[in-house]
Amino acid sequence: MPYRRSDFHERVAEVWGEYKATRAAVDRLRAALQAAPDLANLLERPARDNLKAAHLNLEGTYIVRLFAAFEAALRSYDRSRHGDPGRRTDASVMIDQIGGKRYRGISKADRERAHAVRRVRNYWAHESDVDPGPMSVDHARAVLQKFLSELPDEWP
Repeated sequence: MPYRRSDFHERVAEVWGEYKATRAAVDRLRAALQAAPDLANLLERPARDNLKAAHLNLEGTYIVRLFAAFEAALRSYDRSRHGDPGRRTDASVMIDQIGGKRYRGISKADRERAHAVRRVRNYWAHESDVDPGPMSVDHARAVLQKFLSELPDEWP
């Protein structure tokens, strides 16, 4: 596991880049099918039948992936800080503990924004009944990158 903040920033940026490429591909395919409906015959049935769902679920899917990269950074930092490679801590606890004044002093507003992304992730990953409201992938990425930028450059 990496121990440099920049490695985790790169991973979040890579996931975000994959989202941008996938969003462009899905949008282009949908536009092409609207312009020429007979193109649908070239798609396999599962792809044809699930294109609308893919379009609707894309943001949530990539927020889950962005948060997974963010959580891996928090987990790496938390384990290193405690000298326990097997340590298991909930993401919500890590956001508060790592971001708290005792450790990094990340503002309460930034911690709350990270929690908001976590709630969106939970909604999509765990099919929560509580809808956290809309959030764009771009916003989620910016929030998580800002939080990560407050971690030290390297950890032991």
